[in-house]
Amino acid sequence: MPTPEPIPIRISCEGQVIEVDRVAKVKKTQKTNLKWVAQDGCGPWTIKFDKVSSVVARANYPVEPGTPFEKDTYEVPRGGSKETEGGPVKGKVKKTYRYTVTNTVTGEVTHDPDVDVE
Repeated sequence: MPTPEPIPIRISCEGQVIEVDRVAKVKKTQKTNLKWVAQDGCGPWTIKFDKVSSVVARANYPVEPGTPFEKDTYEVPRGGSKETEGGPVKGKVKKTYRYTVTNTVTGEVTHDPDVDVE
């Protein structure tokens, strides 16, 4: 089975993930990757899987610390995009992984969405 196109995760100029439910769902069996996209020439943004809290009311699955991908940090250039690297999802199935979106210039955390591995 061919690897599917990466799931786009759009980041607004305010540093907010634009997706409706704030949760990206990746399927381990389909070798899904993500691609963060800085909208409207904005950014740069730093994506970091560093949230360790398991107390998350909105999580669909138990929260797993760490990253579901090869790397835990991704740099999204101003007006550009960055895809997960190192191959397909490596995270545990039926786990939620939390990450932050940070303004690379100011260091301000602007959002803390999740990734569910299914």
